[in-house]
Amino acid sequence: MNRAPHPAGATRISMVGVSMGAIVIVLVLCFVYPLVRFLLLPLVPGWAPLTALGASQPAPGVSWQAVWNTVRLSAEAGLLVVPPGLAAGFLLERRRWAGNRLLGLTLWVVFLMPSYLLTMGWQILMAAPILRAGIADRLFYGEAGIVFLLTVKGLAFSAMTARAGWSTLGADMDAAFHVHVPSAARRLWLTLRLLMPVAGTIFMVQLVAASQDFGIAATLGAQAHMPLVIYAIYQDLSTVPVDFTHAAALSWDLVLLAVSALGVQAVLGRRSVATVSGRQRRYAPRPCGWGMRAMAWLLTGGIMLAGFAVPALALLAQGMTGEGAGHAVPAMDAEDWRSIGLSLRYAFVASVLAVLLAAVVLGGRLRPDGSGRLMSRLLVWLTVGNMAVPGVILGAAYVIGFNGAVLPLYGTATLLIMAYAASHLPIAIRFLDTPFARLHRSLGEAARVHGMSPLGRVEGIYAPLLLRALVWAWGMVFVTLFFELPLSQILYPAGAAPLGVRLLSLDDSLHYGAEARLALVAMAACLAVVGTATVLVPRLLVPRFLDPDGACEHPIARTAER
Repeated sequence: MNRAPHPAGATRISMVGVSMGAIVIVLVLCFVYPLVRFLLLPLVPGWAPLTALGASQPAPGVSWQAVWNTVRLSAEAGLLVVPPGLAAGFLLERRRWAGNRLLGLTLWVVFLMPSYLLTMGWQILMAAPILRAGIADRLFYGEAGIVFLLTVKGLAFSAMTARAGWSTLGADMDAAFHVHVPSAARRLWLTLRLLMPVAGTIFMVQLVAASQDFGIAATLGAQAHMPLVIYAIYQDLSTVPVDFTHAAALSWDLVLLAVSALGVQAVLGRRSVATVSGRQRRYAPRPCGWGMRAMAWLLTGGIMLAGFAVPALALLAQGMTGEGAGHAVPAMDAEDWRSIGLSLRYAFVASVLAVLLAAVVLGGRLRPDGSGRLMSRLLVWLTVGNMAVPGVILGAAYVIGFNGAVLPLYGTATLLIMAYAASHLPIAIRFLDTPFARLHRSLGEAARVHGMSPLGRVEGIYAPLLLRALVWAWGMVFVTLFFELPLSQILYPAGAAPLGVRLLSLDDSLHYGAEARLALVAMAACLAVVGTATVLVPRLLVPRFLDPDGACEHPIARTAER
């Protein structure tokens, strides 16, 4: 005998379908529609706006030279970043020493340091009279300097990837090596062979990241007159006549390179899992000997100096001694302060939107009936696939997609905020994926049995458990958006240049003193906002969910907390 479906269950399923359908529409509008329309321009040139201006004619060989330079320099940076990345991952995962936390903090600072600020700091240093026109200056303003900066910028992610690889070689594998392989050199060789998939992953990811780094290409690459694809795309969009079709054709080079590298990385990841099978006991970190301790401090100091200390000190020195020094308030004109204020507003709104949308996408896994798991997985893959698209290409796609009679958003702050949120949604999802994965669906099932509404489940169970992770994800996205450059350069409204655009204009005009002061004030403002939010938000909101004894008010949330 067939039973009629329960009305409440049917209503709940329909609500799930409506909510997931709305998310799909938003993601299609933010990703699929503009990117497909832009990337198809070589086949359908009539879709390009401003066709009356004609198409620019790039110099012969510029495109292929830019492609060759991009692949070569990115591959060199990928090779150079593997050894220090593996070493840093080893120290973080397998050794116990006094500078372990300092090394981790240094890597996070390097990760959040905008690449164009990193370049600007080193440019200021190389402008010193003792280094000007010397060997170091000639090396820096050439291929060696670009590869050096790309390598430094990629150290953070390579170390985190290497740490995950070292963790897969657990205590059982190490014990088996010591029992069956008496030679220390042979054990080292076998360990390195097992880490080859991890090294390949580091290389492939760095290849993609370096090829898409707009900050270094727009600063050092432009001044060294070394054409790179990412900056050539921007030049096609920023010079008159505008050539959207040629920019789209160049964009295919970066997209295909990223897709190929990420595909190889996925294969290497599966091979790594297959190589080290079974459940491994976690390796207990051991103390460092004096030789390894010295090498650890040397590596930590080198990363700190190259990735943060030298650029920051150079900016500080230039800000205090450069043109306009001693007049801090007059040196920061109204346009500088306006750029900081605009970036604060844009970054705040966009980071909130990105984190909320990431939470909604990942929250599909937590539905009690499991109806949202498949759709959530598909949406995660859709947004992660967007990581293969750099900001310049996304910005150009937004110019194409939102510059017509339908959705005429080009030239507005709304479109810039929308692009900010879309470009950093994959980062927010990656950051929140692990905290959401730790929450079991049984929490929602038990809450539904106890009669809690969906809003009650969010407020009484999920919010207390995820609040700190959400705040940290917001902070990371806010910092990167506050200093965002490629999207800002292409989409900022007229007369409302964000911080990155203002800094780049000062760098192009060689006003290093004003640039340094603006960068220092901006970094202080960014740290103040993020620090205040990460400290105050949990303290203000957690008491709403916790009783005076520190336990969650709802019994289900209290069980989850235990």
